[in-house]
Amino acid sequence: MIDENLAIWALSAIEGIGFTRIRLLIGRFGKASTVFEQTVQSLMDIDSLNERVARSILKPKDWDVIEKEFIESFPENSEFVAITDENYPEKLREIPDPPPYLYFSGQLNVLKGPCLAVVGSRKPSDYGQRIARNMVGELAASGITIVSGLAYGIDSTAHEAALRSGGRTVAVFGNSLDIIYPAGNRRLANEIKDKGCLVSEFPRGTQPEPYNFPVRNRIISGLSDGVLVVEAREKSGALITANHALNQGRDVLAVPGNIDNRLSDGPNELLKQGAVPVSSARDIFDNFRWNFPTGENRRSKEKPDLSGEEKIIFDHLSVRPVHLDELIRNGGLGPGKTAEVLLNLELKGIIIRKPGNYLVLA
Repeated sequence: MIDENLAIWALSAIEGIGFTRIRLLIGRFGKASTVFEQTVQSLMDIDSLNERVARSILKPKDWDVIEKEFIESFPENSEFVAITDENYPEKLREIPDPPPYLYFSGQLNVLKGPCLAVVGSRKPSDYGQRIARNMVGELAASGITIVSGLAYGIDSTAHEAALRSGGRTVAVFGNSLDIIYPAGNRRLANEIKDKGCLVSEFPRGTQPEPYNFPVRNRIISGLSDGVLVVEAREKSGALITANHALNQGRDVLAVPGNIDNRLSDGPNELLKQGAVPVSSARDIFDNFRWNFPTGENRRSKEKPDLSGEEKIIFDHLSVRPVHLDELIRNGGLGPGKTAEVLLNLELKGIIIRKPGNYLVLA
């Protein structure tokens, strides 16, 4: 009997065999290994599978050579899981065009629970990064696995926020696992591997070619219960991922943005088309009916060890920049006391000063 992993890999390499045919073959014969034991006629009984493809499948093969090539396809320190394996991610198995197999490094089982894909611009605004950091931190700390693509910008922010909150995150590559792209995220990739998982459908040596990423994006959405778009231009990889999600029957969520900012074009257009508007982590928990964290621990994180005057100013701060004059006016403490309180909050690491006398929550 041919090893099942070897069989699925060999079957995928045959010209004329795509996702649909592999699914049909496995559905008919149960395993990839048994496909190679059939007759031409039994294979041709499969819809859309012609004689040429059937004969290619049954053509005599040197399985020792194929096994050697199979082993050589593994990126260093990676593992392999076939779609016929019980450990293959169940959500991904359900999509119309699942990869027949995955290479992975880390803990694949982090994908068994609730998962959310978080995607967005590679050059987000300060606002977009703060929104992603705050929402993802709360989600990941509550046990939600965050899935993204390791790109600069919102992807990296999401991965880092999940890790910093003690949560789990998964990075899906648009190249093989032996090539870290972008190279500047090597440290981040190593952290993800230690506390989550790195995933790719590409064999060793596959470069990050542009055409790989739209294909990769279907895996990001396919591994997840839904996709959250934070900031994205009207034509972007994030919207490709959102489109995959729609085709896969997944929920698409979007953070509304300023209509004067081109980075808001993508999320705002998704909202027009029926995406779920999101302004807090609570909205995400409610949408998926996940258990929302409550109690004193959560409230203490929101207002950490503040005096009465500090709480007053804190309540008027946001992840959006707030001008000093607005804080003086709304806080009612006067210019001198407001400046003193802001200095204390800054020393505690709770706020960040921005050019032009603007302040934001850290």
